[in-house]
Amino acid sequence: MGISKYNAEGYYDPTAYEGIRNAEADARKLKIKYPTGYMELNLDYFFPCTLDKARKVFSLIHRYSSEVDKDRLLAFLYGLESRYGAQMQEYADKAMYYPEKTEEYREYTSRFKEARRLRQRTARNIELFTAGRELR
Repeated sequence: MGISKYNAEGYYDPTAYEGIRNAEADARKLKIKYPTGYMELNLDYFFPCTLDKARKVFSLIHRYSSEVDKDRLLAFLYGLESRYGAQMQEYADKAMYYPEKTEEYREYTSRFKEARRLRQRTARNIELFTAGRELR
């Protein structure tokens, strides 16, 4: 976020700062409007999700969301997958510096396995989303 809480004269002015912060928060949400109501997903906290949740949500998204929202969700998922891939590489590199039976080695391998699990879950989410998109 490149905007300050202070204006050009140095006085505290949170108006623009809060506006940008709220706009960025809204960009991370996906709103699905269906006939009986709506659902708002916070993308950062919902994904990567389990397959059961993904099937339910993706069917609603494919039915009721616009193509722009679908593209935005797919771009978010690809970004999330690449982020987890970078984390895996980082943790593997850090683990190489320590002997195998040390606490640091176990810590970084544990983090590596967690990042790998989340990356695999994200890849399955992408696969399920694109398969459902091709059917419609």
